Amino acid sequence: MHFITSDELTKYIDSFIHQDTQQHEDHFDLTVSSISVLTQKGALDFGGSEFEAAQEETIIPQKRNDDDDYGWWELSEGMYNAVMNEELNTSKQAAPLLSLHPHARKAGLIANTSIIKNNSANKRIEITFKVPKSGCSIKENARLATLYLLAD
Repeated sequence: MHFITSDELTKYIDSFIHQDTQQHEDHFDLTVSSISVLTQKGALDFGGSEFEAAQEETIIPQKRNDDDDYGWWELSEGMYNAVMNEELNTSKQAAPLLSLHPHARKAGLIANTSIIKNNSANKRIEITFKVPKSGCSIKENARLATLYLLAD
């Protein structure tokens, strides 16, 4: 097993913002498109007949100045879901691994590394994360997550 590297990696990703900034030797930085706050609890059971997804409410980013091109999400403590600008277009030959970008971790965000199931092309990429008590500001299109592709 090995990580897919460099130019080959971009074959699996659609809709990136700036390839030179996002592409690295063995991973690709993903940028945030939208953020939702988890507002209502979900429910889990063994069989799935009583499953309920947690409810989310989309947060609108706010511009700090009238002439700003991009807004900011001012997040307080809690659980959030982010959708990335990029989409995943993988084959069954690669296992996508998603984690927080190192800057997001250093900004205090917490999330598990996830394996993304390969069941469709052009799949949107999402990550659920926790914001600490101190909060966090995230600018539109910030590099929030990192994608690795593991292959045989």
